Amino acid sequence: MKPLLLAGAMALFSLSAQAESQSSSVVRQFIADYNQHSVEAMLQNLTEDVRWMHINGDKVEVETSGKAQFGAAMTDYFATLEQPQADIIEMIASDAYVSIVERVKWQADGEHLSQCSIGNFRIQDGKIAEFWYLPAHSCDTDAEAKLESEQ
Repeated sequence: MKPLLLAGAMALFSLSAQAESQSSSVVRQFIADYNQHSVEAMLQNLTEDVRWMHINGDKVEVETSGKAQFGAAMTDYFATLEQPQADIIEMIASDAYVSIVERVKWQADGEHLSQCSIGNFRIQDGKIAEFWYLPAHSCDTDAEAKLESEQ
């Protein structure tokens, strides 16, 4: 009886790991499309009614609601920032949820700038249905060193 239970548990673990892997790959692709500054490609990773939100203290503010609003916001964003690039410093997935620590770098008036934030994504049917970002902050020097050593 124990081998059967073990086999069943391993099968469930395998399915769970596969779901996490698929959720993680959606987020990785979304960030890769961001780095290409391809709004059209980013939109392919989103549900029609996607919501992009910011958590600020005890408030959740909706930045955009729906693919069209998100696309317009990102088009404006890429038009105003000089060469933004994002790196995933850390990622953890649990079923349909993926959390990342993300570093975004860009240039302004010849100066190299960066900030980090924590993003949380909910994946539905292989696409991002909702995502929330915590307030941006200075990147942790240990995390920066880890990222640089991996590149």
